[in-house]
Parts: sequence; C-alpha cells; structure tokens
Amino acid sequence: MCKEVSIVMPNYNCLEYLPKAVDSVLQQQDVRFELIVIDDGSTDGSLEWLQQAEKKYNQVRVISQANMGVIAARNRAIKKANGKFIAFLDADDYWYPNKLRKQLDYMLANPNCGLTFTNYQHVDTQYQEIIDCFSYWPEFKTHRDANNPDYKQLENALDLLLIANVIGTSCVMVNKEIIERAGGFDPSLRSASDWDCWLRIALISDIGFCEDITMDYLMRPNSITANKQNRIDAMAEITERICTLGNVEATTRRKANARLLESYGEMHRENDDLTTAISFSFKAFKEYPHKRHLKHLCSDLKRLAIMRVNALCQV
Repeated sequence: MCKEVSIVMPNYNCLEYLPKAVDSVLQQQDVRFELIVIDDGSTDGSLEWLQQAEKKYNQVRVISQANMGVIAARNRAIKKANGKFIAFLDADDYWYPNKLRKQLDYMLANPNCGLTFTNYQHVDTQYQEIIDCFSYWPEFKTHRDANNPDYKQLENALDLLLIANVIGTSCVMVNKEIIERAGGFDPSLRSASDWDCWLRIALISDIGFCEDITMDYLMRPNSITANKQNRIDAMAEITERICTLGNVEATTRRKANARLLESYGEMHRENDDLTTAISFSFKAFKEYPHKRHLKHLCSDLKRLAIMRVNALCQV
C-alpha cells in the first residue's frame, strides 16, 4: 500500500533525544507513513540504535552516509521519499499526538496549497516551556485567531515570511512535487536553508497554517542554528535573492532589511559590544522606523552611558 506521508529526519549524534523523536512519529495515528532517517555519520551509537528500530518497525527506513550536513541529508531523503507529501522532524524535536492527520486532511482538501505549518513550543534541555513561536513574532499577530484551531490560508505569505521567519521546520508538511519544483534545500547556503526553501515555495504556491501547537523545539546551545553570524549573513543573502525573484513590496523590503540590521544589533548586544549594537539599531530605525528599534537604541545608549560613567569614576 502506498504511503501518504514520508517523514524526513536527519540525524547526527542525537542518541540522547532520538528515541523520543522516533516514538513521537510512531504514535501518529490514521496516516499511512514512512519514516526516513538519514544518519549523517554519527559516532555516538545512534546509527546502531536506528538499525535496531528499522528491524522492529516496518515504517522506519534508515540510510547511512558520511557526514555531509543537514541540507544534503534532507535532499537525499526527499529523493528517496515515496509519499505524495513530506513532513520534516529534526532528531532532537518531537511531535504531539495526531499532528499528521489534521495537517494531511487540509492539504488533501486544498491542492493549491504546497506547504502547511503549525505553531510550536520552544523548550529548554529540561523540556521546560520558553515561548511558543507565534507569540515570539509580533509581525504575525494580525494573522492569528487563537479561537480558531482550523487550518487556513496565509495571506500575503511571501511578504510576511520575509519579515517574520515564523515557520519551524519540524512542523512543516509539503507537497513533494512542489518542493522539488522549488529546488529543495540550497546546499550553497551555510545556514537558513529551510527559510530559503519556504520562501521559494511561497513564490509558486499557497501556504496554510493553524494555531495548534504540534511539536516541541529543543533549544540547545550547540544546535545547528547556534552560529548567529552565519545565520544572519545567510538570511541577508536570501532576502536579496527573494526580493529580486519575487514581486515584493517596497515597504516589505525595508521591513525585512530593518529586521536583519536589528538581528546584527542583537548579536553584538549579546556580546556586550554596545557601540556596534547601537550603530545597527540606528540603521534599522532609519531603514524602517519602529518602536522596537527605538527601544533597543535608547536602552543601549543608556547602558553605554552608565558604563562610561562608572569607568570614569574608577579612574
């Protein structure tokens, strides 16, 4: 019997979290699925654990490769997928029960929709809740309807997603034909290849979403998104590329550029380089005046002034 959904899971040394992730897939009900795990050269025993799971569960397919990175792993799994639809789950995240069925029903009923996503919860390594994704992005507020748990079409998807990177990879389901048409994940990017892929899908297809929190996203210091400099640099490249390809409004371009500038400011602020952070916040405010940029600018100026006064007092 053919599979409705192929679930793509890249794994690299995630044995500590892997069993929980795989079990969350196996608990999905009323969906014909296959789980394709690409082990990307693990050395922590997770490949051996996966091989045992493959023997135990007929839904599990394990493919081992030399360490080539998460982009190559996802692209390889997409090529191997038998399902009409593809869902993604990282090996250190996990789904809530019945995540797949509701998502699949919407995509079957809306053939023009190439991608759907849900809300999700950020958790720490003790699985304590931090914040849900949709609440983190104020730009997404006008699109929300907390009282409506049903899927709906995301209006002006390309413009919104350029400003707010609100899609979590582990809550995405895509039409296989659409993601292949969009070109899959770009191996030339050092980071943010998922965001780039969703934007390219938004260029050619409708996007749907729902308010349901369907998975937990583990925040780890050594996660694949930890290198902020690489990620922001990649996002700047992607923004320029998408604005060239798509019919993006001038206001959206300014908002997106301001968001990038503010991200650079946040990075320098975390490194206690307030002078550089102030410079980027000022540039962000100049690009697109927003109270968030002004708030950061004023806060950094105040902190810098206090530091300099304290330094003078110690002379």
